[in-house]
Amino acid sequence: MAHDVKAIRNTFYSTKGRNAVKQLKKNGFEAYYTDNRRDAAKLLISIIPDQSLIGVGDSHTVFALDVDDALEEKGCTLVFNKEALNLHRYNSTEEKGYIKAPTREEARAQLADFLTSNVFLLGANAITMKGEIVNMDGVGNRIAGSLYGADRIIVVAGINKLVPDENAAKERIHFTAAPMNKIKYGDECACVKTGICHDCSGPERICNIMTILHRKPFDSDFHVIIVGEELGF
Repeated sequence: MAHDVKAIRNTFYSTKGRNAVKQLKKNGFEAYYTDNRRDAAKLLISIIPDQSLIGVGDSHTVFALDVDDALEEKGCTLVFNKEALNLHRYNSTEEKGYIKAPTREEARAQLADFLTSNVFLLGANAITMKGEIVNMDGVGNRIAGSLYGADRIIVVAGINKLVPDENAAKERIHFTAAPMNKIKYGDECACVKTGICHDCSGPERICNIMTILHRKPFDSDFHVIIVGEELGF
C-alpha cells in the first residue's frame, strides 16, 4: 500500500523549515515559516509598511509570490534591479532586459532609491541549518542592497534553499543556482553546458561575489521568510 507522499513531504518540509527558523532567530534575525507561497505572500505584505519605497533584487522566489499589485495598493513603489544601473551598466551596449532611464542623472536617482529603499526584497541562494544566509552575485547589486542602506531587509527562500552548512551552501550555488541563473540569462558558461561548476574564469562568470551572513548585522532590521515549497533557483 502506497504511503501519502505529499503528507510525508509536507511534514518533512515543516520540520526542516521550523528548525531553520529557530537557528535564524538565535542569530538575531526575525524569521518565519509558512507552509505555502500564498501564506508567505500575506506575511510579506503585512510586514511592509504602507507607502514604502521597495528595492527588489533579482529573485524568482519573490516573483513567485505575485505581490506587486497588493503592494501598489498599499501605495508602495517598486524599483527593480533591472532599473538600478551604475555608470558601467548604464553605458553598456548589452541589452539583457535592462531598463535605462532617459538620462544618467535619473539613472543615478533610481540606483540610489534601490540601494537606500525603505524595504529591500531578495531571495537567498542558500540558508544553512545553522541559520546563516549565503548569496552569490555576478555584479553585486543584489548583495549591495541587502547589506546596508535599506531601512528593512526581507529575504524570502523556498525550502529547496535549506542546506546543512556553508560547504553545502557553496555546493548548491555552484551545482544548481549558478547554472540555472546562467540559463535564465541566456549565457554559455561551462556549467551550463556540463551541469557542473568548473570554476571558470570567462567573462560570463557569475560566481564573483559571495556573502555569508553569520548573524544579523548591527543596526539592521532583517527578516527571513522560509516557504514550505520549492521556489526559485
